Amino acid sequence: MKTPDPRTLTRVPPVVTFATGAELLVRLKLATNMTREGVRRLSKHPDWPFGPDRPHPYWPLANAEVMETEPFLDFFRQHPVTGRGPDRQPRVSKRSAA
Repeated sequence: MKTPDPRTLTRVPPVVTFATGAELLVRLKLATNMTREGVRRLSKHPDWPFGPDRPHPYWPLANAEVMETEPFLDFFRQHPVTGRGPDRQPRVSKRSAA
């Protein structure tokens, strides 16, 4: 794995992908735990600012779509993550719990 440039660990990038946005949310403590799939799920929110007919577009970059960082962070400041969070205990099937 490539060693990250130390400057990228302290600065806020100009654009993020779903994966780098999730990492940034955790780093800035806007979420205790977040994955790219979690950000994708939250992008279904009616106030999500990116996409067609939304205030901000997704920008194609290489093989990814990126989002401007400030509107991305503003969304999460206005809509704090209050999800279930990580598992704390093993899951129990409904059949065995009855």
